[in-house]
Amino acid sequence: MLSLRYPSLLSSLRQLGYGLMPVFHEPAGTGALVLKLPKAAILTARMRNEVKVYLLSDGEGPATHLGLITAFFEDEDEPLMIATTLFSGDDLLPDIVSVLGQPEFDIYFFDEHDREWLGVRAINSDVDRWRREFETATFAPFDPATCGELVERLKYRFSVRDGNDDCLAFTMMLGERLYPDNLLILDFRPAAYQFREAQSRPAVAQLIREDPGPLNERDIALLLSRAFPTNAVILNPIRSDTARELTDVLVVTERVMLFVEAKDSPNTAASLNRSIDRKRKTIQNQVKKATKQLQGGLSYAQAHNGITIESSDGPRTITLDGRQLLGLIVVQEMFDDDQSENSKIVFDLIQYLRVPVMLIDYAGLHMVSLNLRTPERFIDALHALFDSAIEHRRFPRSVWNGPPATE
Repeated sequence: MLSLRYPSLLSSLRQLGYGLMPVFHEPAGTGALVLKLPKAAILTARMRNEVKVYLLSDGEGPATHLGLITAFFEDEDEPLMIATTLFSGDDLLPDIVSVLGQPEFDIYFFDEHDREWLGVRAINSDVDRWRREFETATFAPFDPATCGELVERLKYRFSVRDGNDDCLAFTMMLGERLYPDNLLILDFRPAAYQFREAQSRPAVAQLIREDPGPLNERDIALLLSRAFPTNAVILNPIRSDTARELTDVLVVTERVMLFVEAKDSPNTAASLNRSIDRKRKTIQNQVKKATKQLQGGLSYAQAHNGITIESSDGPRTITLDGRQLLGLIVVQEMFDDDQSENSKIVFDLIQYLRVPVMLIDYAGLHMVSLNLRTPERFIDALHALFDSAIEHRRFPRSVWNGPPATE
C-alpha cells in the first residue's frame, strides 16, 4: 500500500479536499496518481474497473480549456465526478499530463479521512491522443479572484456534455490489483479517538457498508473533531432519563450546543445501481426522518434548559445557559433540483422550534471542516449556511474554493 510505503505523503494528502494528486517515486521518474474521493466513487471505480477523464473547454476567451472532470459512472446520466481546474504555469498541470500520459501507471484511491482503499494498475490505451491534445490545449493563468467561477464553469460544462464529449473522454481501464481490495481498517491514529462516545469501540472502517449508520456517525464525529477540541464532540450520547440515544453526534462548547443527525445509504453494489429517482426519494425520506429525530432532541433540550446524559462518572447535566441551540442534518448526497422540497421539510422544523437548523451533505461537511478548523469559524459557516437558506428559501450545496487550511 502506498500509504504504508510512503507515510509522509499523508501530510500533503490531508490538505486536499477532493481531487487528483500526482506522485513520483522509485524507480526514478515513475509517476502514479492519488485520487481522494467519496467512498461511493471509490466503490464505483472498483466495480466498473474504469475511470473516465474529460478534458473540457467552453470556448470563452483565448485560454479556452477549463480543466479535467474525473467521472465514475454509477449512473449514466448523473455520474459521480471530481472537477480539477488547470492553470498555465501551475506545477500541477505538467505533473498530471506526465502521469496520465503513460501507457500504464498506478492509481491509489483514498477517502476523506485519508484511508487507502484501492490500488490498481491503470491502462491508458489512448495515450497518443492524450499527448496530442495537451500539446495544443490552452489554460488561463491562476487568479484567486476567478478560481471559484472557473470551477463552476467546468462543472456546468460537464453537466451539458453531449455524445461527442463522451466519445472524446479518455477511459483509464483498471486492471491488476496492487493488493487485495477487500479491506477492513483498524484506525489507531490519535485523531480517530479525539472525541467521546457512549461506548468504547475500536475505530473500524470499511468501504462496503451494508449497515452504514455506526460507521458513518463515527466518520462525522471525526470530521467535527477537526474544528472542535477534544471532549467537545460526543458520539451517540445517551439520555439519562430514558437510556436512549439523544442524537447521533453532540457538540458542546461555551458558545453552542449542536445536535447532529446523520443519514446515510448503504455503500454497496446494489445501492449504487439504484435509479436516480429512487436515490432522490431515499434522500427525501432521510431528511424527513432526520428532522423528526432532531425535533425530539432539540425539544428535550428546550424543555429542560439543557440535557442530562450518561458519562463514565454517572449522569452529566449540561445547561443551555450562554449556549445557542443548533441543529444539523447530514445526508449522503444532495441533488440541486430537489433542494427546495427538501429544504421546506427543514424550514417547517425551524418555524416550529425557533431554532436554527442546517442541512448539508457529507461532502460539504468534509470541505467545511477541512478548511475552517476552529469552533468559531465552523459555527460562523453554519450560520452563513442558515442565512443563505433563509434568504433564498433553500439550502445551498456547500463548496469551498479557498486555499487549504493550515493545521
